[in-house]
Amino acid sequence: MKVSENAMVTMDYELRIDGYDGQLIESSTETGRPISFIYGKGMLMPAIEEALLNKEEGDVVKVEIPPENAYGLRNEEAVQKIPRSYIPPHIELREGLTLVMQTPQGEEIGMRVVDFDDETVTVDFNHPLAGKTLYFTLYIREVREATPEELLELAKQQGEMQ
Repeated sequence: MKVSENAMVTMDYELRIDGYDGQLIESSTETGRPISFIYGKGMLMPAIEEALLNKEEGDVVKVEIPPENAYGLRNEEAVQKIPRSYIPPHIELREGLTLVMQTPQGEEIGMRVVDFDDETVTVDFNHPLAGKTLYFTLYIREVREATPEELLELAKQQGEMQ
């Protein structure tokens, strides 16, 4: 069966930056946990879905995704200084530490510590992969029709997210 609308696809992936032989960022082959998803339901980046269309079990697909179609370009205005008092005292700061803050509306915002002193903390609100071209290698393990139960479960989950 070929990858098409409502197909259940199981695949392994490798995500690299700096080319297909570049720095490995994430890999399901290393964890031994392939991902499964229903094709055409917006569960993956559009460029990945496009590349998978009509592929089959056993195919290896390479996808290069520029920053503007992935996590966006870096925004230098997203690097800001905040008062040290905004960080709970029990958190031991270090460069590269990822923090999550909650807005008054309950939205969670991730940030990475760039620098700090006794008065301020410089944080970067950019996604860590912002400005990077992503190089995916996808290993299609299985393609089958999604069951009615799988489609119903996904519809419930997507309804809860909206």
